[in-house]
Amino acid sequence: MTLRIGVTGHRYLDHEVEIRREVNIAIDRALEAGDAGHATGKPECLIVVSALAEGADRLVVHECLRRDGATLEAVLPLPIQEYANDFVTADSRREFADLLAAAASVKVADVMPTREQAYERAGQLMVDNCDAVVAVWDGLPARGRGGTADVVTYAEARRVPVFRVDSRTGHR
Repeated sequence: MTLRIGVTGHRYLDHEVEIRREVNIAIDRALEAGDAGHATGKPECLIVVSALAEGADRLVVHECLRRDGATLEAVLPLPIQEYANDFVTADSRREFADLLAAAASVKVADVMPTREQAYERAGQLMVDNCDAVVAVWDGLPARGRGGTADVVTYAEARRVPVFRVDSRTGHR
């Protein structure tokens, strides 16, 4: 059995140590929930599905990839070069390139009329390609179309379980 965990969340995280701890608990809970739905026992394969954005996306990706046999699938809102321009520092662009190189597959969302629509579509593709979502989110409405709140709402509408970690406090 394969379990696919998607990730959505904020780019700027204040309590990274606490968030990292709670993210690992959320991953464990997603794995346990996946076990309950399958008679075959523990997942043989963990796949993390992410847009590789700064902050929550990368934190969850790194924590998933620390687990034996885990792999990464990238779902990007924009073509690689254009998306890389969203990352301000050279270190961030390098981390993005390294994660992209480590990905087992890379999907780019369809071209959309606006950047916000592209982000929204990538979030929907991520949800459509996973069994559970880890959301590092403050619980507030999205600050723009396709934000974390929109992805969570889309996942809930599709009955994809969402495991939330509060981006402000690091609590579940």
